[in-house]
Amino acid sequence: MNQKNIGNLLIVLVIFSSLMVGFNDNLTLKIESYSPILSTRYQVEDTLNVVASISIVADFTNNLGEGMFTATSIVEGNENPHIYEPTPEEVETVANADLFVRMGLGGLEPWVENILKANPELNVLTIFNDSMMEYDPIIDKKNPHVWMDPEIAKTMVQNIYTELIVLDPLNTDQYQVNREVYLGELDDLLGRIDEAKNQFQGLKVVVHHPSFKYLFDLLGIERIASIEQADGSEPSAEEIANLITKIQTENVDLIVNQPQLDDDLVHQIARDTSIQIVELTPLLGIRDIEGYVLEKGARLEHYISMIDYNLEALLHPYDPPVTTINWYWWVLIGVGGIGIIGLGTTVIAVRIRKD
Repeated sequence: MNQKNIGNLLIVLVIFSSLMVGFNDNLTLKIESYSPILSTRYQVEDTLNVVASISIVADFTNNLGEGMFTATSIVEGNENPHIYEPTPEEVETVANADLFVRMGLGGLEPWVENILKANPELNVLTIFNDSMMEYDPIIDKKNPHVWMDPEIAKTMVQNIYTELIVLDPLNTDQYQVNREVYLGELDDLLGRIDEAKNQFQGLKVVVHHPSFKYLFDLLGIERIASIEQADGSEPSAEEIANLITKIQTENVDLIVNQPQLDDDLVHQIARDTSIQIVELTPLLGIRDIEGYVLEKGARLEHYISMIDYNLEALLHPYDPPVTTINWYWWVLIGVGGIGIIGLGTTVIAVRIRKD
């Protein structure tokens, strides 16, 4: 083979090798772009679209995603999540999420199941598991309000972190920094709870709803009974009478109310037993009316400030409002009084006629 042919052959080989390298590069990119976890285009250009079921879950997620994304919460906190019905727009928001983070408690988020059935391909992270729950003797079953213990909250945060670094590995370092900062803040919160324990050790309370078992266990507060035994269940007249007797015989100190529930029954029981009320919250979204930890009227939008608020609220019991008779009761009384007067006049007239 002459030198000219050898030269041409070398040129062809170089061109062929270049094409093969380009082909392999394109093939690799194509495989990455159709990754079932996350596309290369997404990693470089887009912001992670994260939706959370309730505001506490969103707060956990946002502390990890700070500087990278902001999670949207479907239930903001001032609504009752047990009976919440999402709007069509909210259902669509969940369906379009790159990641949907939920607590995973059926009774807390019953609306979630229908969305998941309608969107089987949705990427869902459940941060709760049954091993977190403990048996609660005042309701005779396991208590699901586990997030009220910051130690369990730390496990939930870790669960979210593990999912985020799989979905978005390019930002792993930032997620790790955010995680360490937030876990440190939760440790500080646990320290404040431990310091507050001396103020509440041995306190006896009746709760409106069994939301605070895990927080009260950390504080040494003894729960004697719960007005509600289950979500939305109203006690019978006999159960209320027994509860009042228990409050009196057990020397209960306080009734614990929460703003997500109707408080008429709590007020009546407090009046009947001459004890005071404290109002705590297991959810975000309420306003700090008294300015316990925020400016007066500011919304509680973060888990840590919510727990701090509850610690402070326990120190500020209040008397139940004085019973007032609404205007329509006065109307009924007035009509009844007129009727009685009229009846009396008729009787007198009849007697006069007979005489």
